[in-house]
Amino acid sequence: MALIELIKQNHPESAFSLLEQNPDLAEEVGEDGVSAALQALYHGQRELAKAILSQKHTLNIFEAAAFGKISELESLCENTDATLCYSSDGFQPLHLAAFFGRLEAVNLLLSFRAPLNQLSQNAQGVAPLHSALAHGHESVARELVFEGADVNLSSSSGWTPLHYAAHQGNKPLLLFLREHGAVPAAGPDNKTPRDLAIEANFQDLADFI
Repeated sequence: MALIELIKQNHPESAFSLLEQNPDLAEEVGEDGVSAALQALYHGQRELAKAILSQKHTLNIFEAAAFGKISELESLCENTDATLCYSSDGFQPLHLAAFFGRLEAVNLLLSFRAPLNQLSQNAQGVAPLHSALAHGHESVARELVFEGADVNLSSSSGWTPLHYAAHQGNKPLLLFLREHGAVPAAGPDNKTPRDLAIEANFQDLADFI
């Protein structure tokens, strides 16, 4: 697991060099079941992630969703249960496509009836809409809502979509969520979306909640 260790230790240049010397390491999978390509993407090492992906012979559905590889994703979705499966770290394909802002992949997964409101099976306990909002992927969040995502669904931590939008300081998304039925509610430590906006110094935003 030499490549994955370099990724986790945030040494992308050394990882690039190692991959160049041994392209077969692109197939490396960690003890947690997460591939080297996804590890690099999780750690924000996007160029390294692309390099690893280019050396892989095949992609699994989680890699295809996270990287927005549409032709591979479509082929993998032909198995009717594919969109329902969970990765070793607890995410369904739609969670990953939403988290990384892959709108085309999101639309494809939705066309195969990927679950909109399923929480991830891990400590985060988030739905695809939470995943999109956490990284401010506005077009993805809007699409999920248009397709029927629950705008009042709480994550395992108790955050609703409004909490995420308020924490990000995203006024357009916050107003969009309100227009589509989102109701301010208390979350962890009894904090409302307005409380989060104030804590993050988005006072002007707090006035709209």
